[in-house]
Amino acid sequence: MSVFIAISVAVAAAAAAAFAVYASCSGRLRNMEKEMNSRDAEIQSLRSRLQMAEETHQRVESEIRRSGEKALEEVRRAHAEALSRQIEAMKAEMKAGTDEILRKREEELSRKAQETFSTITGSLEKDIRNMKEAFESNKKTQSETSASLKESLAGAIRNLEENTKAIGSKADNLADALRGQNKMQGCWGETILQTLFDNEGFIEGVNYDREVTLRDSRGNPLLNEDSGSRMRPDYIIHFPDGNDVVIDSKVSLTAFSDYLQASDEGARKDAAERNLASVKEQVRRLAGKNYSAYLAPGHRMLDYTVMFIPNYSAMQLAYSEDPNIWRDAFSRNVLITTEETLMPFLRMITIAWRNTEQVRNQEKIIDGASRMIERVAELVKSFDILGRKLDDARDAYGKCNAKLKDSGRSIVKSARDVARLGVPVSRDKSLEDVGLVDSGSPDSLA
Repeated sequence: MSVFIAISVAVAAAAAAAFAVYASCSGRLRNMEKEMNSRDAEIQSLRSRLQMAEETHQRVESEIRRSGEKALEEVRRAHAEALSRQIEAMKAEMKAGTDEILRKREEELSRKAQETFSTITGSLEKDIRNMKEAFESNKKTQSETSASLKESLAGAIRNLEENTKAIGSKADNLADALRGQNKMQGCWGETILQTLFDNEGFIEGVNYDREVTLRDSRGNPLLNEDSGSRMRPDYIIHFPDGNDVVIDSKVSLTAFSDYLQASDEGARKDAAERNLASVKEQVRRLAGKNYSAYLAPGHRMLDYTVMFIPNYSAMQLAYSEDPNIWRDAFSRNVLITTEETLMPFLRMITIAWRNTEQVRNQEKIIDGASRMIERVAELVKSFDILGRKLDDARDAYGKCNAKLKDSGRSIVKSARDVARLGVPVSRDKSLEDVGLVDSGSPDSLA
């Protein structure tokens, strides 16, 4: 019987112990569930904040991209105000033992933020200045181009009328001087060409080259395979796309001068035929040179050569003798021109150069705007990093403040408990005078 009682007592004791263990585990399990629920809520809150931050970031970035320079000032002001509010809030909440730590943290964050902001905005302001200069340059160029084109077209019409009227007098005045002097005739043609280039604002070395000897990749002068002479065109006109065209002005006007001075029909007929032969000979000579076959690598020569006749009447005389002379020359890749027909050709080249310059300015503007957007994006990213660092500082303050407040983990509470047990406390250092007691929640910094 006593054994049965002993066994019963042991069983009861074991049951009681098991129940106690079960109760303890249940309590711990409930505590863990509460903690997990709390953490789940915290994670959900963090996710919501993260989503809100991402949406805010996307919205701010979109607004900055649309607003340009104005957005920079708004972001700068918002940055300064937000930073000031955070710092003031932190200062207002900082007490006693945390003041020095948070002050140093604040100075470091402010310094780093200022350095980052200065680095980004310095480059951004430079890009904006460059973009403004490019805009102003483009605006000025367009205005000047429009006015210049209008003025040049009107001037071209006036010059065309004046030049047409002056052709006869030019021929009369130069007839004696040019008779039999081919070198002087060539210089006269080059002088007229140079005047046309100067009127169009051409720059030697940029828009054209004069009497340049063509050379191979080793610098040796190029020689024509048929004549053995050096390839030295009068002018090479450069197009903005890299193409070149040769202009030659070596046309003899001796026969035309004889035609003007002829006293009878037979002499005029003979002079007219010699003038036509002179023009055809120059066409044959230019077609045989084939300049495009002797260009140095990297150059692109147009398939035709421009043959400039500095006297419109001489061309008209040749045309009256052979109406197909222009077409025959063109079939051999030689384009016959006079002062009147060359002017529109040069004007088209001028317009092409101006349009190319405007395109380059627009590319600079686009490049500057792209760099500005990238800088602003970097600024937003740095601003987000600064916000996270401020959040870390707030969390550190909250943990420190929690240890000082009147709560279950409070040092002050523990000190009060000890004081209530009889530990002597100085009258001038009572716990009620500690400034951080009941100083508020760390969330007040948010």
